[in-house]
Amino acid sequence: MQKIVLMQQIHGNNVVVVDKKDIGITVPNCDALITNDPDVTLCVRVADCLPIMISDEKGLGIGLIHAGWRGLENGIIEKTINGMKEKLKVKSEELKIKIGPHICAKHYEIKNDVSIKFSKYNNAVIEKERKIFLDLGEVARQQLVRLDVKNENIAIDPTCTFENKKLSSFRRDHTEKRNLYLLKIKHPK
Repeated sequence: MQKIVLMQQIHGNNVVVVDKKDIGITVPNCDALITNDPDVTLCVRVADCLPIMISDEKGLGIGLIHAGWRGLENGIIEKTINGMKEKLKVKSEELKIKIGPHICAKHYEIKNDVSIKFSKYNNAVIEKERKIFLDLGEVARQQLVRLDVKNENIAIDPTCTFENKKLSSFRRDHTEKRNLYLLKIKHPK
C-alpha cells in the first residue's frame, strides 16, 4: 500500500514540506508538497491544471506541484524550487522536471485581464480569431528556466486533458473527477 500525502489545493502558492508523520493526511491550503523522505508518496489531483513533478538527480528530494494560471502568476514554481533548495539542499541545475497532461493552449481560452498577466512570456499568449489562449506548459517551462533549471531537464507531456477522453477535464465536462499523479523517491538499488 502506498503511504500517500495529499493536498487540499486552492490555486495558491503555499508549499509544505512533509515526511512520514504526514502519511494519510490531506495537507490543507497548499498547492505544492516537497519531501526527502523515501517512505512518502506525494499525490496531486488535477483536471486541466499542470501536474509538475520535480526530482533531484542525486535523490535528495522530490516536489509535486498543482499549477493553474493563478498559481503560475503567484509564483508556485519559484516557491517550490526555492523551498527544495533551502530545505532539501538541491541545486536547480540538477533537477529533472516532468509536466504531466494538462489542457493545451488551443482549448484554454482566457480573458484579456489574464492575458496581460502573462504577456512577458514569449509564445505563451496566443491570439487567434479574436480569441486569446494561454499555453500553461510554456509559462511553466520559462519560469523553470529562469530559476536555472536546464531546459533539457524539462519534459512536457503534450497530451491534452480536454482532447483525451480518458482523462478528466473540467473545461470539457464540468466534472469533479480528477486525474491523480503520484511521486515517490526511488530507493537506491
